[in-house]
Amino acid sequence: MNIQEYIASGILEQYVLGSLSSGEEREVLANAAQYPEIRAELDKIEAALEEYAMRSAITPPEGLKADILKKIDDNSSSAPRRRNDDTSDKSGGGFLATLLSWLPYILLPLLVLTAIWGYFGHQGNKEAQEARLKMGQDLTDCRTKSGNLRDTINFYRAAIRFVNDENTRAIAMKGNEKLPGASTTIHTNTAFKITYFAVNELPEPPEGKQYQLWAIKNGTPQSLGVFDISPDPIAVDYVSSPDAYAVSLEQKGGVAVPTDVRIVGAVKS
Repeated sequence: MNIQEYIASGILEQYVLGSLSSGEEREVLANAAQYPEIRAELDKIEAALEEYAMRSAITPPEGLKADILKKIDDNSSSAPRRRNDDTSDKSGGGFLATLLSWLPYILLPLLVLTAIWGYFGHQGNKEAQEARLKMGQDLTDCRTKSGNLRDTINFYRAAIRFVNDENTRAIAMKGNEKLPGASTTIHTNTAFKITYFAVNELPEPPEGKQYQLWAIKNGTPQSLGVFDISPDPIAVDYVSSPDAYAVSLEQKGGVAVPTDVRIVGAVKS
């Protein structure tokens, strides 16, 4: 198992948020028990989620408890009092009648309290769930951005090592009279047989047009593909011992033979 890929997949965040099936949950627990790195990452996510939930917890309005108790007292004090000489108290059903007459005043505060409790409980659960979902999304976004940044850093580190390698040659390519001021560079390594193409100064092509890169060997052009202007180096096919490289402006999608060459760079022996 590639542990880093497994962690980066986001399945641990889904486990913490409870969005996995029972089978997937068992798999996560089994992997966490087998691999300490997964267990540590899972603990970290759970701790972060708990901290976030605590920070986002909703506190009931101050004085809510006192208001509820006061309403209960008010309702109790406003209940009708039985007359001392009420003959019904002397009958066998007097106690039951008294209890029934008081029942609405006993149940009303309880219903009010239950409704209030249920409302705040529902709101709290709903917002806590939303907070957990947002936390999970934030963790996933953060992990994605971190992974992208790490990939970019590794790419440029490799590019620097490639350019500084003793077997790498740089071929400067300049624009002709059709495209003065244009500048591109070919970096090719004869030991590793790797070639990168870098755009330095190049205007956007007209609508329906696209630039195409060529390697010219023994007078025959070999297409290295069409390309879009990019700030990053572009990996292209390696060609052994070419005489020159060129860039032409062609119909979108490219052509078999260059028709409108704009940039040329000779390979010096």
